[in-house]
Amino acid sequence: MMNGMVSLITPLLLHMIVSEITAALLGSRFDSAVCTSVAALLVIPAAGFMYFRDRQKQAGAESDISPSVHPVLFGIFCFLAGIILNLIWSGILNMFHITSFFSNTAQERLLASGAAVQIIGLGVLVPVAEELVFRGLIYTRMKRFLPVRISVFLSALLFAVYHGNPIQMIFAFPMSIALAAVFERGKLFVFPLLFHMGANLMAVFANFF
Repeated sequence: MMNGMVSLITPLLLHMIVSEITAALLGSRFDSAVCTSVAALLVIPAAGFMYFRDRQKQAGAESDISPSVHPVLFGIFCFLAGIILNLIWSGILNMFHITSFFSNTAQERLLASGAAVQIIGLGVLVPVAEELVFRGLIYTRMKRFLPVRISVFLSALLFAVYHGNPIQMIFAFPMSIALAAVFERGKLFVFPLLFHMGANLMAVFANFF
């Protein structure tokens, strides 16, 4: 159990430390989106190495590693579902005027950067880094010693709390549950990644209009 807990903390610490160092070094010269994007770019190689190492260790033990869905069709579905869920959940938050009760400064700062940084950084790099850390590593490792439903709930809670901002927490929790659901259904990392990209790109493009 102790080894299991350490394995959950390691990817989270990786993300936290890289993010803090990047913010400290670049924060005075660049905006939040650039710092976040650079941090994601630095996290990806290390988290990717940990993820593929885990997959190699589990290859012999997992018999259902092949997806039971059509990869291309399910990939398209995941990307579109991310867009749709973003629209629905954003609409719900706006309907209840959540921004009137909580500050959304962190999100506004991220979306204040240039279009290229938002599309490449927030729309692509950030989803890759976060999916590697939270679904590829933390959620997958959590399932080794906890039931799937509990793992889905706890990893979603952790993902939400990690975002730090109340509005982002409210948004991230159901999003994380959906991400784990498509991961479970499709069995491949690419599916929650496409879902996450769809959601983030929708937020980016909605900010332009």
